[in-house]
This record gives sequence, C-alpha cells and structure tokens, in this order.
Amino acid sequence: MTEYFVSKSYQSAERINKPFEKNGKLYQTVKIKCDRCTNGIFAVGVENGHIKPHPVANGICFKCGGTGFLTKEIRLYTEKEYNQKEVAAARAKEKREAEAEEKMKREYASKKAAWKERNGFDAEGATYIITGDSYSIKEELKEAGWKFDPVLLWHKADPVGYEDRVHKFYDYEIIEYSAWGEGHYRTGAKDYIMQKLLPVEEIQDLTYLGTVGEKVKNIPATFTRKNSFCSRFGLTNIYEFRDGDGNYLVWFTTCGIDFEVGDLVKLTGTVKEHKDYKGIPQTIVTRCKLSSI
Repeated sequence: MTEYFVSKSYQSAERINKPFEKNGKLYQTVKIKCDRCTNGIFAVGVENGHIKPHPVANGICFKCGGTGFLTKEIRLYTEKEYNQKEVAAARAKEKREAEAEEKMKREYASKKAAWKERNGFDAEGATYIITGDSYSIKEELKEAGWKFDPVLLWHKADPVGYEDRVHKFYDYEIIEYSAWGEGHYRTGAKDYIMQKLLPVEEIQDLTYLGTVGEKVKNIPATFTRKNSFCSRFGLTNIYEFRDGDGNYLVWFTTCGIDFEVGDLVKLTGTVKEHKDYKGIPQTIVTRCKLSSI
C-alpha cells in the first residue's frame, strides 16, 4: 500500500474523511486552527488577563463561525514527491538566506561608505588632522571644507594646501563600526590622537604650571577638550585647556561652562595636583573661573 505524506506545517492537523482525487492529484481535508481568532472569539484587547471580545456579535468570529477551527484541502504526496518538495524547499531557503546576506553586505558597505564621507574620511578610511595652532585659522579651515569634531579636531579627507601640517589617521585606529555601518569612537580614541599629534620633542618641552595649592590667575588658554563620566557622586565633567606654550590644564568639575571647544579663554583657578598622563605633564586645577578673550 502506498504511503502518502503531507507538508510539515500540516502534520499535526486532524484529518477529516478519506483522501480524494482532484485534477489528477490526491488531496485530504484537514481541520486547522482559525488564523483570525482565539478559540472562536475575535479579540480587540486584553483586560485583567482575559481577552476582550469585539463588540459586534459579542466577538464571534465570522471566519470560523465561532468554532475556532477551519477546514482546508491539502495535497498528499508520495514519498518521492515529498522528498523532491523538501529538497526544493531547502534550496529555496538557502537561496533566500544567501540573497539576504548579500543584501545586508551591500547595505553595510553603502552605509559605512556614507558614514566615512559624512565624517571626513576618504574611501580607504583615512583622514588628516591639522596639527599645531588651529584656532587662529578656524574660519579659514571652515571655508576650505574642513570639519571640526571634539575628538578628531579639524580634519579632512583631502588636505590640499595644508600637507605640511597634518597627521594622517586611519579609521581602524580610532573607529569601530556597528552592524549597521555606523562609526563610533573606540575607547581612548581622543587620548590616542592627542598622543600621536604631539612630537616627542614637544612633549619634552611641556611642563607643569604653578605649585600645588597655588592660585593661578588669568592664564590665556585654548579650550581643547570636553568629556564626562558618571560616578557615585553624579556626572563629572572633564575640561582640558592648553596655554600658549602647549602646557595642559585639566579641570574636573560638576559645573557646566558656556564655552565651546576651540574657544580662547582666561583661566583662574587653584592648582590641585601635578600629574603625568601617558608621559604628558598635566596641571590639575580646581575651583576655576573662565572669561572670554
């Protein structure tokens, strides 16, 4: 006796009556759950853990007549037909997955390329950062299409006209890309960039300002960096400044300030500590007051 098989999705369905032939193929009537309702009730919500029926006809489902079940005629396959169907379904699934993966790769590459262009990197992932004093020429840089970022500072994919005062960085040094092709700075990217921008001889020329406990007054400085972190005391801001000789002043505070990175200010504060950070001398100041220059 020939054994017949049904599709996997109907293998648990209740079979009704005997198989019958239609258009030269064998069929079987099965009983399946209604795809429109829950146990014959068409719900519009849930209240206190119970379904809330539609107000029309007290929620009786018109599709199944309130029974919660439907009848459907499905194909019966010989073992050979069933195996061929399964092989075809597996191939179709592989094809869909391959197409989806290829589409995802194309979208990722496209979004990554768009992010790099939007953020001042070339197609190979390179960008050029202006070294030295950029504040005095910031309007000139802006006019020439350079972009400013608190981490990357003034940077551009094509440094024409400024080749003698730039440092080249690649995205893989400082950027991580999400699964959607969006770039995000690696942890420590700012410190990595600043260290690379400082020549060894410049680091050697840097020094501390004042003495611990001393008050320093009206030091002309450029606001070079802003960061923040959360601790058990709340949000702490880190403001970094560099005086005319390039020396670092760092202020840890919960206060906000009305200045933007790149602004030139006069700084008055108390020297709290002298500290080396990755070989760079830093003067930690506290209780600061800032004024515009």
